[in-house]
Amino acid sequence: MPDYKAMYFELFRASVQAVQLLQDAQTRAEQQLLAADLPPLRLDETEPDDP
Repeated sequence: MPDYKAMYFELFRASVQAVQLLQDAQTRAEQQLLAADLPPLRLDETEPDDP
């Protein structure tokens, strides 16, 4: 009979590792973006189109 408890814990550990990998990648991407010191975005106001 399969050991469902062991299979569940293996799946849970893999899920935790996947989430941690994604969070680490997001943090690195955010740090790279902040380090780039890009100029601020400017949104020009436009008037609504008249039908």
